[in-house]
Amino acid sequence: MDLKFILQAVISMIVITAPPDPAKVVFFNTTIARLGRKRTPAALFVAAVVLAILVGSALFGREILGLLGINMDAFSVVGGLVIAAMGFEMLYGGAPSKAQGGTTLKEGPQDNSGLILPLATPLIAGPGAIVTIITIASTQNNPDALIAALLGAVAVALLVFVSFEWFGGAISKLSPRATALLVRIGGLLLATIGTQMLLGGLKNFFSS
Repeated sequence: MDLKFILQAVISMIVITAPPDPAKVVFFNTTIARLGRKRTPAALFVAAVVLAILVGSALFGREILGLLGINMDAFSVVGGLVIAAMGFEMLYGGAPSKAQGGTTLKEGPQDNSGLILPLATPLIAGPGAIVTIITIASTQNNPDALIAALLGAVAVALLVFVSFEWFGGAISKLSPRATALLVRIGGLLLATIGTQMLLGGLKNFFSS
């Protein structure tokens, strides 16, 4: 088993979903208060929904793309471009990307906001996370790739629960400057991950 690949997959999934983002924690706190939900069951529910979305994408994403006639290497190229663009947006803007629900986070919870929409998706398990986990699961033609993707999904779900259940108070009190710094660091990592996906897809596409 390729432990380095698995570690990279888990880190990539955590970075792109960013469950400990203070804005997401505040969104969660405000939403459960408005809905009258208790913290622990609500945190478990969001984590379960995120896990279901990511695991489903890892297990069936490649097959669905195949049915649509989409080449996986081309998908990796486009996915890499999308993720890199998200990373640069975060790096220079100091705020979550629009593709991952940045506008929704900025506006805050609305009357129709819920724990599934928009919190579980797209704020956590959004387009970037889905593209990333499908690409991870399809990177290698052996079980290690799928195992790495599933472990990444489990790690994200656990971090969602821990962040919302135990660390919510501390995380939500971070200063705007500290939050922007963390977002920019995450953006740099995302831009790097997206570029790697792009280059890997191009290499595989032209060598096949």
